[in-house]
Amino acid sequence: MRIKHLILAIVAVAFAGILPAEAAKKSITGTVTCDGVGVSGVVVTDGVNMTKTDAKGKYSLPTKVKDPHCQFVHISIPSGYEVERVGNAPQFFKRVDPKAKKQSFDFKLRKVDQSVYSVLAMADHHITDVYGKRADHRGTSKYKNEVVPFVREYAASVKHPVYMVALGDMTQTSSRPNWRGRKEGYSLGDYMRDTDVDFPIFNAVGNHDHNHAPKGEVFNDETVYLSRADYHRDLGPDYYSFNIGREHYVVVDNTFVITKDAGPTNDPNATKGYWYRLDEYQHNWLAQDIAALDRSKVDRIVLLAHCGLFGYAGKKQQMDLEKMLDNFKGYEVLALIGHHHADHTVYKKSWNGKPLYQFYHTSAAGTAWYTYDNCEGSPASLVDYTFQNGKFTREVVPYGDNKGLKYRVYDNRNHKWAYPITEHTGTKQKREQEIPTITPEDKLAVLVNFWGAYTCKFTESTGGKGKVVKRCFDLNFRDWYWDTYAKSEAGLLPEGQRLYKAGWQRPKRSYHVWMYVPADPNATIKAVAKDVLGNVIAEVELHAK
Repeated sequence: MRIKHLILAIVAVAFAGILPAEAAKKSITGTVTCDGVGVSGVVVTDGVNMTKTDAKGKYSLPTKVKDPHCQFVHISIPSGYEVERVGNAPQFFKRVDPKAKKQSFDFKLRKVDQSVYSVLAMADHHITDVYGKRADHRGTSKYKNEVVPFVREYAASVKHPVYMVALGDMTQTSSRPNWRGRKEGYSLGDYMRDTDVDFPIFNAVGNHDHNHAPKGEVFNDETVYLSRADYHRDLGPDYYSFNIGREHYVVVDNTFVITKDAGPTNDPNATKGYWYRLDEYQHNWLAQDIAALDRSKVDRIVLLAHCGLFGYAGKKQQMDLEKMLDNFKGYEVLALIGHHHADHTVYKKSWNGKPLYQFYHTSAAGTAWYTYDNCEGSPASLVDYTFQNGKFTREVVPYGDNKGLKYRVYDNRNHKWAYPITEHTGTKQKREQEIPTITPEDKLAVLVNFWGAYTCKFTESTGGKGKVVKRCFDLNFRDWYWDTYAKSEAGLLPEGQRLYKAGWQRPKRSYHVWMYVPADPNATIKAVAKDVLGNVIAEVELHAK
């Protein structure tokens, strides 16, 4: 009897340690239907656990409702369907009540022909309010009155389903409510309200969309969710997936805020700034999400994230890149990226057996809403990704005073500058830096800026072969910037139009600006630019003389 009592006591102690954790786990139930009929095989998750709907569209998801990592229950919208919307916000998620004993969430779908569709990508809106000497309502006014109407107009011209993705930094941490106790500001909810369009918007979180850590605290894998408090409140889950046509879209937050968005670091022991990497909760969820796919129904993975997986030259940038991409083995990958305020393509011919394309996107704000040009010479724009028959195309669509502009070319017959275009032009950040190197013997040249281009080929009408110089500065932005900066320093511009000493705003070398120095200065020069898919996006004739 004593042995039996001892065994029962041991079992009782063991269960005493298990039951509290298990007791917190509740089964959240619900259905996914279309026109009243259950939809089977739909993935349902709380960000930690995952299940699928049964033949009748029903699901039961075991969830620790008090776990702050399980704030939402959301579905991976299946291909061929759309979910209900409130304005532009697709209702693919429900908020979990940590106090409720029983919870049930239903999702309603409607069928959509997605054999051809467009995804309009934008990034880095950086919309602020009147606080701060640079704002002056410039961003909110231009966004609402110029950019959004253009987006609506463009979408109306498209004859198939349209979706929008925002790739982070829609707002600015220091301009949102609750910044240092301030009640006013421009929130992520304000951004969704002002983006007044009649189609779904899917968002990714950027470094400037995060909350900073409380003073003296450093976020880790268990607590980094707190950096997304504003995002969770206004926009919902920060990592999730959905399907359109034959593409599986995965949204992740690869800005791991350590303390605040002060700057990136690759130091694994850093105690300030932020890393380019996922937290472990995202890694665990991502492995389940991809494992749940039916490979026969998916042509490619489209990854939506704010920070680059690879740098401009194609070197690894995200710290945990291999771990994340190992999930995508056997799939072609399109990574749509913001953060870098540039139009640039990184192409990996074979990554885990399939091509990988990383597309950087320009800032929707241009240069902090001063101008619709970005620092490396590309225009503020949306990018139209159109998918059809297992293939996709990519088109950069500028707006504002660059609306309809396809490229910029500079030759000595067609440019507005008093100085000639020679082999030194556009090679220095300031015009004044080029002047000391100029000599009467300098050869004449041409400059081209083909955003969206991956390659550019030059030919001369007389058969000569000249010299190609890569990564030049765009003259339009470079000369505008320094002229405006000088006027700002001299106090010749109103307060809201003055440039300030922000290094990131200065002209940058561009991967889509090429110089060509012809062997024969009298020849007609033909420049042909192609995108990474081999499509001709620009073909022009230029004259060095």
